This record gives sequence, structure tokens and C-alpha cells, in this order.
Amino acid sequence: MSIVISTSIDIACTPERVWDVLSDFSAYGEWSNFSRVDGTPVLGSKLRMRMPGFWFSSTVTDAVPNHRLQWAATIVTGALFLGEHTFTLVEQNDGTTRVINTETFSGALTKPFEGLFAKNHSEGGYADFNRALKSRVETRTATAHAASVQ
Repeated sequence: MSIVISTSIDIACTPERVWDVLSDFSAYGEWSNFSRVDGTPVLGSKLRMRMPGFWFSSTVTDAVPNHRLQWAATIVTGALFLGEHTFTLVEQNDGTTRVINTETFSGALTKPFEGLFAKNHSEGGYADFNRALKSRVETRTATAHAASVQ
């Protein structure tokens, strides 16, 4: 069994600007509903993540600057529980970037936790992250533009 939660948002910036914020883990606590992420967005690197109420470890499984970032976490083995979180950045014809934020849960423990995943999705956890990312990127871009005009 697997559960896929996917949300998206359009951000009025280039993929490079979105990547700059998305990959700056040290600043997550300033703007996102991730309290903290320790590590680097480099393929194979280990991450230590703090979400409200718990810590967990992940490994970066895909990192293509300005295009895709993915990390995965397991409980004992992937057959028991695997959570894969993927951000895909798609440049749009109008110069904006669509961010697709997807979480895929699989393994034997997925069914017992199904209600928790649905609750987090329905209460806006992923959408809240998207909106916070959009705000951070667009605010930083506007501030940088204003500074360059002066």
C-alpha cells in the first residue's frame, strides 16, 4: 500500500530563486512549518529534521539544482515504512515557477498511520509550507529588486 499527497503552488520567480530558498535548510526555521533542518541538499547527505513534536532523520535521494529535491526516511527498513518527500520545480512560460510538493508513504506501517497523514494534509501542512515558501521567495525577490533599483 502507498499513500501519495501532492500539492502545488505557482511562485512569481525563476526556479533559481525558488531553489535558493528551498535548499537553504539553515533558514527553514525562519519561515516554514519545519522547525529545523540540519544538513545539506546534496545527493546522499544525511538530514536531521525537526517537525512540530518530533525529530527524524532522512537522506537526500535526489538533488538537481533548480529542478528537484528529494529526501527519504525509513523506519527500520523501507519494507516496513518509507516516506519520500519530493519538490519538483517547473519553469512556466510566463516566467513563474510551479512547485509540486509530493509526499509518498509506503510499507507495512502505512495503513496504521493513514489517518495521521490524511489529517496533516487536510489541516494544510503541505499547503501551508507551499504558501510560506511562496511568501519567502517573492519577498526576497522584491527586496533584492528594490535594493538594485536604488
